[in-house]
Amino acid sequence: MSDSPEALADDEWAVSLDDLEGDDEASMQEVEPIEPESPTLEGVAFVVLGVMLTLVVLLAGV
Repeated sequence: MSDSPEALADDEWAVSLDDLEGDDEASMQEVEPIEPESPTLEGVAFVVLGVMLTLVVLLAGV
């Protein structure tokens, strides 16, 4: 395997702007907003455990 500039140029991968033009239609689709919901027991437990773990780490380091 050669590391000459000519060999490296043949192996390069390039993308032109022409290759990317077809993606405009996909990016133009409207995204539905995420609506807030009532908190679930699992979500509340996750937040409480996260706060407790944070306090343990902070207080144990003091």
